[in-house]
Amino acid sequence: MKLGSWLTSTAVVSAALGLAIAISQGAEKEVQIAFLNPLSGNNVDAGQQDLNAATLAIEDINKAGGIKALGGAVIKLVIVDTTSDPKNAASTAERVFSTQKVAGAVGTGISGLTLPILPVAEKSRIPIITNSVNDQITSLKYKYTFQVTPKGSQFGSTQVQFLKALNETYGLGIKDVAVVYENSGYGVSTASSIKEIAASAGLNLVLFEAYPHGFTDASSLVTKIKASGAKALFPVAYTTDAKLIINTMKQMDVSPVIIGGGAGFLWPVFAKEMGPAVNGFVSVASWNWDSKSISSVPELASITTRYEEKFGTFMTEHAGPTYVAVRMLAEAMEIAKSADPVKVREALSTFDNDKIGGFMQPGRVKIDGTGWNGAVHPVMIQWQDDKPRTVFPAMDAVRTFKR
Repeated sequence: MKLGSWLTSTAVVSAALGLAIAISQGAEKEVQIAFLNPLSGNNVDAGQQDLNAATLAIEDINKAGGIKALGGAVIKLVIVDTTSDPKNAASTAERVFSTQKVAGAVGTGISGLTLPILPVAEKSRIPIITNSVNDQITSLKYKYTFQVTPKGSQFGSTQVQFLKALNETYGLGIKDVAVVYENSGYGVSTASSIKEIAASAGLNLVLFEAYPHGFTDASSLVTKIKASGAKALFPVAYTTDAKLIINTMKQMDVSPVIIGGGAGFLWPVFAKEMGPAVNGFVSVASWNWDSKSISSVPELASITTRYEEKFGTFMTEHAGPTYVAVRMLAEAMEIAKSADPVKVREALSTFDNDKIGGFMQPGRVKIDGTGWNGAVHPVMIQWQDDKPRTVFPAMDAVRTFKR
């Protein structure tokens, strides 16, 4: 063998060995993301939806080569059950942030659990992306808090705009409306917005009533709804409460137009418990699986298809934004070229993305100076063919409203 050929062969072998070593080392590298959500208690449905989405996002990232800027580091999800008790949320977060090396965190989808966690994340200097909708989340001026979803106040505005559109399209002439809401951060934030917007829209608010989350008898609440004479009802409730209110209304022959406040009106369990009667129900949503910005882009639409194939149900309002949150953390690590949570936070603070960000309507995630995705807005869905389909606003709609 000629010396030149031998040197070339040796160089090729050495390069191949070096590449193999690099690949091996990259495969061994690992970065952690904390997943904080209720996996027990009353809010377990929401937590499980979030976990499903986070799991799928991690799989997609790792299958695509991991964090390339970190030599192909794979992401591991540190799964933490906050329980459904706000008293446990902060201590649980503090424990994981102090014992685990994480680049960031996602969670929760329940505002009452999220709010106690935020000061812990701030103190620990761990960036956290939440899919909770409470307006207060980004008004606290925490530097390590990011909110990817619409705010509760936007929910109320969208619901009232939708009713206005129904009045104009079908000549319903509805003026008298009622709002009933669970006494939680999510409930108060959404209901207060409806109250404010309803007045400016020329609607007459004849009832504004809170009820305790998890109550077992809705008869007194429905009696008040009936006595108010409301022609439209804006209920803000999770699944169990939503079903109880609706069934009690049927029993007491109370039948205003119902425009749900998200959460329990959107989940698969609602369809399961309501049966065929679910079709026709409308609700506001922070996200929906078939919004135009998703369904019109094959790469994004495939995410919802794979979610349904893997978990046996459509991708939910909780799941979609959680998937985005995990992908945002991964992209922030790529931008920062680091898993250092301080540097990840810096990358998130100017995050502007229409690729994976396209998964949030109207097709972009753009973090503003408060840490909120200021590009986002809610949509209205109507249950059709046993699935929530986007019907409003026109820029996001893929189906028309069925009266």
